[in-house]
Amino acid sequence: MKITAILSALTAATLVSAGKFHLSTTGQGQSDTLPNAYIIEYHDNVSRSNAHANLKKHAIDYKVRSEYGIFNGAAISVKSNHGGAALAAVPGVKNVWPIHLYSHPDVKPAKHNGTSTESMNVHHMTGVDAVHKKLKLTGKGVKVGIIDTGIDYKHPAFATPGATEGCFARYGKNCRVKYGWDFVGDAYTSLNTPVPDADPMDCNGHGTHVAGIVGGNEMNIKTSPKPIIPWIGVAPEVTFGAYRIFGCEGRTGTDIILAAMEMAFNDGMDIINMSLYGGPAFKNNPMAILGVKLIAHGMNIAGCAGNDGAQGVSMVADTALGDSATSVASFDNAYGSHFTVSYAGGKYPYNPSVAWGNSRIIDLPATAVIFPLFDKAGVLQDGCDVAAYTGFDVKGKVVLLFGDLTRCGSIGRGDIAKGLGVAGVLAVSTPFGMTLLSGVADLPMASLEARGGEAIIAAYKKNPKNVLNWSKTVSTVMVEGGGAPADMSSYGIDGDLRSKPDIGGPGGNIYSAYPRAKGSYALLSGTSMATPYYAGAQALYYQLTKSKPSGLDVRRVFKNTATISKNWGSKTYASAAKQGAGLINVWNALTTSAHVSPDHIDLLDSANLRKTQQITIKNVGKKTESYALSHTPADALNSYTKGNVFPHARPAIEADYASVSFSANKVKIPAGKSVKVTVTFTEPKNGNAAQFPLYSGYVVATPATEGSPSVHVPYIGLKGDVRKMPIMDTDLGFPSLAVTQANGTVIEVPTPNFVFNFKTAAPTIIVRYGSHSPDGSIRVFDAKTKKFLGYVFTAWWGAAFGPTGRNADLDANGKHDARQYDWRGEVWGTVNATAPVQLGPGSYKLVVANQKKLTKGAYPADYEVFDLGTFEVSH
Repeated sequence: MKITAILSALTAATLVSAGKFHLSTTGQGQSDTLPNAYIIEYHDNVSRSNAHANLKKHAIDYKVRSEYGIFNGAAISVKSNHGGAALAAVPGVKNVWPIHLYSHPDVKPAKHNGTSTESMNVHHMTGVDAVHKKLKLTGKGVKVGIIDTGIDYKHPAFATPGATEGCFARYGKNCRVKYGWDFVGDAYTSLNTPVPDADPMDCNGHGTHVAGIVGGNEMNIKTSPKPIIPWIGVAPEVTFGAYRIFGCEGRTGTDIILAAMEMAFNDGMDIINMSLYGGPAFKNNPMAILGVKLIAHGMNIAGCAGNDGAQGVSMVADTALGDSATSVASFDNAYGSHFTVSYAGGKYPYNPSVAWGNSRIIDLPATAVIFPLFDKAGVLQDGCDVAAYTGFDVKGKVVLLFGDLTRCGSIGRGDIAKGLGVAGVLAVSTPFGMTLLSGVADLPMASLEARGGEAIIAAYKKNPKNVLNWSKTVSTVMVEGGGAPADMSSYGIDGDLRSKPDIGGPGGNIYSAYPRAKGSYALLSGTSMATPYYAGAQALYYQLTKSKPSGLDVRRVFKNTATISKNWGSKTYASAAKQGAGLINVWNALTTSAHVSPDHIDLLDSANLRKTQQITIKNVGKKTESYALSHTPADALNSYTKGNVFPHARPAIEADYASVSFSANKVKIPAGKSVKVTVTFTEPKNGNAAQFPLYSGYVVATPATEGSPSVHVPYIGLKGDVRKMPIMDTDLGFPSLAVTQANGTVIEVPTPNFVFNFKTAAPTIIVRYGSHSPDGSIRVFDAKTKKFLGYVFTAWWGAAFGPTGRNADLDANGKHDARQYDWRGEVWGTVNATAPVQLGPGSYKLVVANQKKLTKGAYPADYEVFDLGTFEVSH
């Protein structure tokens, strides 16, 4: 797959029109970009030498940060007074972006302290255990690139058979981590200069955990440290490439990510894993563009969907928004390893507090009986108040408490209980699962699943004299909430109403390798963990087919055969905007005898409804097969149930189901042949179009042969006219005008006729996007002549126009997420301007205008427009 000097021989006989400067598409500001640093993409017929010559002809003084071949462009730092638009105006330049900064998603603390049993049993969720046992597939001969924090390649999880530890030897022999590069150095944070070297050793941990999920192997380990139970990754004999793009802490830039992607490709990686996070956006970012090119050349790319499930719809990350890339959602592990407590014939897993110790058993005598702390109405109390214990003798007993942590944490209630002489505390988690409690020293304290607590209470009411029996060893159990889409996994769809995420993988409570200096093993949760599971599964498919299938073909196979799943406790299927095609089913993917394409259907909205679609079913088996066509509806997501203009952080689930009909309800297909079927969709009768419910479901083809897996295609549509969907959060008073004082403090505008000053009392525009906009702009007009003067330009955000992703509901501090433009009088005259212009004192009008989705962008007809009024600016 190596491509060298793709464009070196090309000439630019005819230079095309000026390119386009893309501002932030993720809601990031200048603090999330590198100052005066840009990614440039050249037109296809423009060579590298011609591009540089043109930049110099336009007096642009710059330093090259990276050169790209497949992407056909470069990353540069500009020394002269030229911005991104000036670069885009240079002949031969196609696109320009600021260098954005990315992080690996913050992994979520595991809900319990687990063991390697999780790693083994998670394979039962996906059929990987059967693939290992029956098909004897291990990923041998397949190359997987990990673009991340590096790999602790000396960890025994990456050792070759017979070796006591792993190794790294670029292009060498007898090392599983055979390829790689450190693009940044340990000290890199994105705020300093990268110091690359040839050693991709991981000092963070994220990349090692990711690599272990793909292909760790400790079944034959004989040296310390050892996992509690030997475990194995999805594809335990893959060859790794470790492309380190992060330092020990901090973020990384787009320029480094692109360089890593190209090196991975040129090293011959079949698959690259990118557990990175940038934010909700559109697909016109350089990683997506390069990704599509790499996939077209035979590579496969897996990217994480993000961990913003608590922020509402359309928060899927931009890492894998390319049409042919795969965005991976997370499912919680169905299995866990826990100590258990038995009561009245039932056995219930528990999770010890951190203070007690995850590997320390609770071993109390039978005299330590259970005591549910009820109030007078028989409701279980949380134990946050000592008064709740009034009149009760709890000394030497195990108190059962309501485990909601809203009123007080586990430390506060633990201190109260300990002071009263209890023998222990069991907290019943809510709404389900097991909470990881902090606890207090020397007090046996643990969380119980909700169903376990309910069962104990029911048994206690029948016979309070039942005794507790504590296990001496861990047991493997199916955990409450497991096997379902993870709550933290981000919802789709993207800014163009396209189906993302594509598929789900196990990502909640996943046990894997961790740097030896940090304990060697860790149990982590996140789409960062689900993505390498999918990457490892692809490696098994590559080994089975003994070929290099296209990225789209591989994605289709896994999406076709995924397990359509339900939310925990639900009787209906989860939205395709949450789970994509479903939970990856590796056994079905590797044994299916049918494929169906396309692998997803985007119906768009009511005004642009793609009512009639055509699917193609191909019989890849060895005999003629008959298929029955059917429709499986899924949950609709309503984010605007109360007339709100900002989407709910938790969308309401509704039974708004589309109707689906087929040109043929049954088809008979000879081996190796294909049949086309026309599918007609009718929007749901239920569901208020004014509330824009996202409806979804699956078109299913089921073979007549018993035991053969069915194949399916997910679809998503929006009921209502998306042009009418609110973009700005007017419920909270946005957009609004404020004042930034000389000391940086932001205050409300003091009086209706307040006179601003660009230096000491700057006009400040605050916006909060509830939905993506193809063009989110802030426009400046002369209040007297009505003349358009340009777009607001600030040092923090740059020019206020261009595609923008929605805001999160809450920021990292728990406050409403919003963007603040501290305007000091600079404007960007037109979209194609090359530099900002400083305005002086005068009378101005500000207009916030956001282009509606799926429109052509005619102003003002295709925009949501807010007039912030006129004001005076003095000297």
